[in-house]
Amino acid sequence: MKILVMGGTEFVSRAMAMHLIERGYQVDIFTRGRREVDYKGVRDHIKGDRRSLESLREGLSGRSYDGVFDITAYNKEDLRLLTSVLERDKLKRYIFCSSMTVYKEKEGVISDDSPRGFNPNWGNYGLDKMRAEDYLFKLCEEEGLAVTIFRPAYIYGEGNNLYREGYFFDRIEEGLSIPIPARDTINHFIHIEDLVKLFESALYSSEAVGRGYSLSYPQKVTWEYLVESAIEAVGKEVEVKRIDYDKLGLHPREFFPFRDITHLLSVESLGEDGLYTPQINLQEGLERAYRWYSDKRPKLDDPRMDKVEYVLES
Repeated sequence: MKILVMGGTEFVSRAMAMHLIERGYQVDIFTRGRREVDYKGVRDHIKGDRRSLESLREGLSGRSYDGVFDITAYNKEDLRLLTSVLERDKLKRYIFCSSMTVYKEKEGVISDDSPRGFNPNWGNYGLDKMRAEDYLFKLCEEEGLAVTIFRPAYIYGEGNNLYREGYFFDRIEEGLSIPIPARDTINHFIHIEDLVKLFESALYSSEAVGRGYSLSYPQKVTWEYLVESAIEAVGKEVEVKRIDYDKLGLHPREFFPFRDITHLLSVESLGEDGLYTPQINLQEGLERAYRWYSDKRPKLDDPRMDKVEYVLES
């Protein structure tokens, strides 16, 4: 089976391409060519700008694929350009990585069918992803494009290029206290291995055509449990301090790598539609992530978190 992965050199797209190669697919990747491919097995590394119709035509004309995994599209125009170039009559499945940010604010668990729309916590990012989804759903309904859309919770694990679990690992190794928001916020997470296996499974589920799914491992995670799990993975004790950031007049992202918002996603429909169901709990996933992190030592940073020491002193 011939597969095109949009992306292929950063976190999710890289993991997706590597997984598919290991599974025996013929994999092409499409990137801007700014990063080296540090793994083997890619059939063709197509370099170009996905936001340029001319560049897409130059790179993809004359090529046909059984499946496309679109990891790098952020808005409707990204999808319109790519789908106008692809040989859609030969394409068996188009799998789009959307986001949990497409859902409107809601108390309790969010289901696949929960209302989508503008969410002030995420702004235009979520709205653009929703409009991209709608474009694909329209192509599916009107032209028969076999689309499956996934809306992951927080993704973590080996290869993460965002300074999230890596931030915790660094502070724990250095014996530094970790400030967390004082609210009892709860979230879901999904490990990168579960995500790529789930994406692949959509190639083989007829029930998944024209559907959008929430993705997570169904384990409710508080910020305190998240950090304690990272502490256990590293094996070194540090102090965890709860911060009332409202009293300090701060935004939680100024000292913490996540927004202080509860997002719980229902994943019951995955198994019902013949899709892979996530298997990796947070503790196991963070242990895997730390082994990778301590071996690779990626250079990560988050300039927005510039009040960490300030809140600890306050």
